[in-house]
Amino acid sequence: MALEESGGQSSELADRCAVSALLSSYYAAIDDKRLDESTVASIFAVDGQLTNPSGDTHSGRDTILKAQIGAFSRFRATHHVTSDHLVDVDGDTAWIRANMTAMHIWMPAERDDLSLQPYFVAGGVFTADAQRTLDGWRLRQLTLRITWRTGSMPFLPTTPPATTAETSKDA
Repeated sequence: MALEESGGQSSELADRCAVSALLSSYYAAIDDKRLDESTVASIFAVDGQLTNPSGDTHSGRDTILKAQIGAFSRFRATHHVTSDHLVDVDGDTAWIRANMTAMHIWMPAERDDLSLQPYFVAGGVFTADAQRTLDGWRLRQLTLRITWRTGSMPFLPTTPPATTAETSKDA
């Protein structure tokens, strides 16, 4: 039985909108550089999980906040667009699938000076499940799977290859 059961299609529509808004609100906070404890608490369950495109999973609100602030500090700006939100509500549980296209503009220290593009654009799919709580809907799990990407990746300093003189000295 739902915590707030008012029945009818209008209740289901309100639930679907509330669950969809979690995803939109989260990425608006990232793009506006205002992700903080309050925002994360209004979006994620206490034990919520975020799985990023590399497969790393961050569990708990504090860990999610710290990881995302670190990850997005590398960008001068971001712009996330989500679309085609498909939300299925079953009582106090909901599932969402949405498409995403996102622009990421590198901070000067992060970008490769040899690249003609100081940004990358990626597209992918979000999947999430949410739980109705006494405080409203909260994400229990959010996963992003990248399906395509174009543009420059961050500059990664490498160790220069050994010169011929250095390799013959070691022999």
